[in-house]
Amino acid sequence: MSAPAIPIEKAPAAKSPWSPFGLFSGIQSYRKSLGLTNPGTVEMINKEQKNTFLTNYFFEGARADLTKVLSPNFQVTHTLSLATGGAPSSYSFAAVYAGPEFLIHGTVDNDGMLQSRVHYSWTPSLLTKAQMLFMNGQGQNMLQAEADYQGADYSINLKAVNPSPTDNTGIYAANYLQSITKRLAVGAETVLEKPPMGEERTRTALLARYDAGDSIGTLQWQGTDALHATYYQKVSDKVEVGAELQVSTESADRRGAIYSIGAKYEFRQAAFRGLIDSAGKVSAVLEEKMAPGFSFLMTAEVDHMKGQNKVGLGLALES
Repeated sequence: MSAPAIPIEKAPAAKSPWSPFGLFSGIQSYRKSLGLTNPGTVEMINKEQKNTFLTNYFFEGARADLTKVLSPNFQVTHTLSLATGGAPSSYSFAAVYAGPEFLIHGTVDNDGMLQSRVHYSWTPSLLTKAQMLFMNGQGQNMLQAEADYQGADYSINLKAVNPSPTDNTGIYAANYLQSITKRLAVGAETVLEKPPMGEERTRTALLARYDAGDSIGTLQWQGTDALHATYYQKVSDKVEVGAELQVSTESADRRGAIYSIGAKYEFRQAAFRGLIDSAGKVSAVLEEKMAPGFSFLMTAEVDHMKGQNKVGLGLALES
């Protein structure tokens, strides 16, 4: 009696490295071997330099902010600004409700202007955003919708501002940022403008970010129209400095360059920001934490070219 034949299994055929699947797998394996990280979004490509500057902290006149935390997810803020420099007194009320996957923020002032912002995270990688602005008067409303996708070593953003498919108008933007090495990321952004009146316009910018740890440089180049470059340096745990250069050659009346240099110094219970630019402006913001939940703010700006001075005093209370 003869022994039964043993079936011989055939080894799977090796995939050609030049096939579409093999080429894609090879690229993915090579990217993983580099140990690249997510480069962040294009919107925040120079976030370190922005935090050093005082642009988002400066105000004029007298202001008081009262924040009440009603729950771990919900808080409200009352802001009162007194009349100064020809601007009337104003009051605004803001509310924020946030959870692990969403954020809802709204602000309304005494002039009836309503601003709202909604974020929702569908997955750890996909985030959608919507911003709305409603004002008294025609043509003052705004709607902006966007989607952010964060890959392992890249980011993609799609944005639409006041889209109107019926009128074929609006502003549409798309950008992509890819990590090339552990320190260098490059990308591009394209903006399509379709105004109600005028010609359609498309702008494309090339982007680069170099992160060496304590020093970070960014570059945004729009061909012959504009150049925007920033530099950030962490000098110590308490001192940070930043620089910004903006060059515009879009038209004869807007041709020129502006540079700014700023610094931030952290005291034990205070933070000081200073800024000087090529237009002759010198600005400073001091935030002193008097007690837990209570801060005192002072701002000042001297415009040597125009001979104008601005001063601001503020209180911030959180309970």
